[in-house]
Amino acid sequence: MKKYVSIIIAVLIAAAMLLCSCSQSGAAHNDAVEAPSDSYSDSFATEHASEAEAKTGQKLIKSYKVQAESKEYDKAVSFLDNAVSEAGGYYENRREHSSGNVRYLTAVVRVPAEKAENFAEGLRGAANVTDMYKTAQNVTEAYIDTEARLESLEAERQSLINMMASLDKASEFDFWYKLQTRISETEQEIAALKAKIKNYDNLVSYATLDITLYEVKEFTESEDDPFIKRISDAFRQSWKSFGDGCKDFAVFFVRAFPTLLTISVIGLVIFLAIFLPLRASARRRRKAGQAK
Repeated sequence: MKKYVSIIIAVLIAAAMLLCSCSQSGAAHNDAVEAPSDSYSDSFATEHASEAEAKTGQKLIKSYKVQAESKEYDKAVSFLDNAVSEAGGYYENRREHSSGNVRYLTAVVRVPAEKAENFAEGLRGAANVTDMYKTAQNVTEAYIDTEARLESLEAERQSLINMMASLDKASEFDFWYKLQTRISETEQEIAALKAKIKNYDNLVSYATLDITLYEVKEFTESEDDPFIKRISDAFRQSWKSFGDGCKDFAVFFVRAFPTLLTISVIGLVIFLAIFLPLRASARRRRKAGQAK
C-alpha cells in the first residue's frame, strides 16, 4: 500500500511541475507578442485627426452630433446662421419647431472638414452644449479600390474601341455588335464609379454636423458631478476588470487543457490500477471470512 501511495505522490508532483512550466512559458509568450491596444487616448486621436489626414493622405468622413440649449434662443439661432456662413458651409436641411411654449431647431450642417472641429467647439460660445459626439469613418481603402477599378474599366473601354475600329462592320457585324454592347456596359460602370468617387470627395471634404438646439428657461444640470463620476467610472472599471479576468482565465484554460487532460488520464489510470486490486483483495478477504 505504501508503495502505491509513493507512486501517486511522485506522479502528482511531476504533473504539477509540468503544469507550472507550461503556464510560465505561456505567460512569457503573451508578454512577448501582445501589445497594449490603447497606445493613444481618444482625445489625442480626435485633436490630431486633421494632422494625421494631411500627412498620410487618408480619406476620413467626419460626423458630429451636437445637442445644445439656450436661454436666448433667437440669439443662439442667429449665431449659428452666421457661423455656418463664415465657415463657408451650408444647411443640408434646417427646421424650427414649436411645442407649446418651447421652441427648438434641428439642422444638418455641412462645413469644410478642416473647419469642423473649430465650428463645433465654437457653438459653446452661444449655447450650453449638453452632448457632443464625434466620429471619423476611414474610407481610404474603399476610395483606392474604386479608383483602381475605374482605371481598369477605362483601359478596357479604350481597348474595345481600338478593336472595333479594326473591324469591318459589314462582314463582322455579330462580333462588332458584341463589342458595342460591352462598351456600353463598361461606360455605365465607369459613370457609376465616377459618381461614387465624387460622393466620397464630397463627404470627405465637408464634415456633417447634426445639430439640435433647444430653448430653455434653466440649463440642464451637469451630470459630471465628481463623486458620481468617480462611482460610475469605478463601476465600469470593475466590470471591465471582471471581463478581462474571464478572458485571461479562458485563454489559460485553453492553453493548459492538454496538460490538464493528460494529468486527468494519468490520475484515472493510477486510481483504477490501485482501487481495483484493493477492491478485489477486500472481496477475497470477505469471502475468506465468510468461509470460516
